[in-house]
Amino acid sequence: MKMRVKMSLMCIMVLVMATQVNSFVGITWGRLQTQQLVPSMVVDLLLQNKIPQLRLMTSGYDIIEIFSGTNISLSVTMGNQFVWQANRNDLAYVWVNDRIKDPINKGVNIRSNRWFRTIFNTFLKEANNNQVVPVLKLIRETLDDMKLGHVRATTGHGMDVLKVSKFPSEADFRDDIKKPMLESLEEFNRTGVPFVLYMFPIHFVKEIMNYTMEFAFMDNKSGFKIVDGNITYTNAVELMIDSLAWALKKAGYPDMKIMIGQIGWPTDGYPHANIKNAERFHKGLLKYVSSKKGTPLRPGPLDIYLHSLSDENEFRTIFGTFQRHWGIYRADGNPKYKIDFSLQDRDEYPTEAKGIVKMPNRWCKFNGDTSNMYLVNKNYDLACKTADCTRLEKGASCDGLKFESRISYAFNAFFQKYKQSLERCDFDGLGKIVATNPSVENCEFPIEILAFQDQIVQNGMVLRI
Repeated sequence: MKMRVKMSLMCIMVLVMATQVNSFVGITWGRLQTQQLVPSMVVDLLLQNKIPQLRLMTSGYDIIEIFSGTNISLSVTMGNQFVWQANRNDLAYVWVNDRIKDPINKGVNIRSNRWFRTIFNTFLKEANNNQVVPVLKLIRETLDDMKLGHVRATTGHGMDVLKVSKFPSEADFRDDIKKPMLESLEEFNRTGVPFVLYMFPIHFVKEIMNYTMEFAFMDNKSGFKIVDGNITYTNAVELMIDSLAWALKKAGYPDMKIMIGQIGWPTDGYPHANIKNAERFHKGLLKYVSSKKGTPLRPGPLDIYLHSLSDENEFRTIFGTFQRHWGIYRADGNPKYKIDFSLQDRDEYPTEAKGIVKMPNRWCKFNGDTSNMYLVNKNYDLACKTADCTRLEKGASCDGLKFESRISYAFNAFFQKYKQSLERCDFDGLGKIVATNPSVENCEFPIEILAFQDQIVQNGMVLRI
């Protein structure tokens, strides 16, 4: 998925289950990884953990049939390249037929649609909404014409669609986007879809409000709180949702349903982004969701999509290196921390992905030759320009590595990205392949898994995935 710096509208169409009486907890899955998880393994992961809803961050046209007959409710995404083209009836018809109707006919559980992922992104401030509502209406008409009335289309929004104040009651939609927002709200209301909110408390608390980080957690252990009239807020989640509720009320839609389309906590590449805090955040959040109490302004069950299933080491880092580290699972299918998707507050790790095949236990290291620092720096820059070196960033898990280990980490990231190809550990003679794990303390030198597209050889047989 490509992100445009000058355009904060990312149009995505997501398909989710129809409105339920009880809360549900779904999860997002992006596939911008060097070596992707095999889709059938992801299906098993969802079933084993009893995760009922999956939001694909793409349309998933190449893998979607694997979900046939699973009863996992899918949400699919319409990317930018399709939104800007789907402004004609014939093109909209082709997209809906290929990406929605055909999979449904093959047993995929695409039951109700929700979203384009908007121009209003949490980390962007500019807006360009000229095409969203027209395309949204066209897709809706196409769905209806194709007898897919149960599939709904909507868009998602970051908190930056609001003029955020210390007090939720003072929140409103930004003046510069109010007109397109009102047009969108009118369409949402007409078609009965929820307002989809993307929220990341870690970013909201630190970057937008400059509050103590404790306020981002449901079990806030500080004395910090926000008193708004007769309502007291002790955590950012309820405050953020009620800020949106106030904006919707001022816009004339006090009863519009709010759905959390993305919420999560990164584990690297950002202040306070670590495994311990991610586990604590999710534990408090899911306990809160299971209570079904809702917020002061929006009491009752809350539907959420956790972000995200696994890390994406090829996601663009325009807004921060943490964007590659949202995963509850590592890229190799192993869980990072304890989390109970069943909402029973169990203190245990989720099920590991089954059938994962890693590449051999070998790493690429810097041989220590510093006689030509120009070559060392050139090759380090080359490796990090191509591979994922975000763990080396300031404050990240590998920030404290000594010089030679930093070079080795970069070399190994490049080597693994290219499936341990021997020539990819040359680096002008500065690299060497070793069988001893060079990981240091909390800094892991990862080994990639075999790619989804690869052939896996087991018991002398070649299995095509």
